[in-house]
Amino acid sequence: METFCNSTFWNSSLLDSPEADLPLCFEQTVLVWIPLGFLWLLAPWQLLHIYRSRTKRSSITKLYLAKQVLVVFLLILAAIELALVLTEDSGQASVPAIRYTNPSLYLGTWLLVLLIQHSRRWCVQKDSWFLSLFWILSILCDTFQFQTLIRMLLQGDNSNLAYSCLFFISYAFQILILILSAFSEKDELSDVRLYIYLPRRLFDCMAP
Repeated sequence: METFCNSTFWNSSLLDSPEADLPLCFEQTVLVWIPLGFLWLLAPWQLLHIYRSRTKRSSITKLYLAKQVLVVFLLILAAIELALVLTEDSGQASVPAIRYTNPSLYLGTWLLVLLIQHSRRWCVQKDSWFLSLFWILSILCDTFQFQTLIRMLLQGDNSNLAYSCLFFISYAFQILILILSAFSEKDELSDVRLYIYLPRRLFDCMAP
């Protein structure tokens, strides 16, 4: 893992210091892959359940558009980071493998989130606690990396300034999406559909 990150993976002495912290390698691997693993492991079941219990597709709402646009921004940020890595690598700089792995994983993940959010338009229940839980888990895990990068910048370490800025913007977008997820997504015909489908589809699309 140290070769993978080109830095120390674990150092317990950091936890005993006055400013307790985790190694950046640990934060960029384990704490990144936990929420992504959660999403990818449960996404097939989520999509299968939507397919089996789908109803008439709802109209496009402002809340749906806002969440989709924010995820598209996350997708663009991941693509920019990957482009930066390729540019840096073409200059014969020593680029650790983690710099390639995480942007690539995020590109696939944001595409999957776009698909799930779009698929739920066929559900009576548009909101998904499955995605909400993913955003909460992702933000909590990224909080450690957030404070580590802030501390490095305050100490004058600007060696990864571009990557840090991309991370901060991505972190802010994820918080915005989580806030939007707290609002119930309904279109103008949602109440009518509920009365039509409730007797025979009481528990349809209630899965995460």
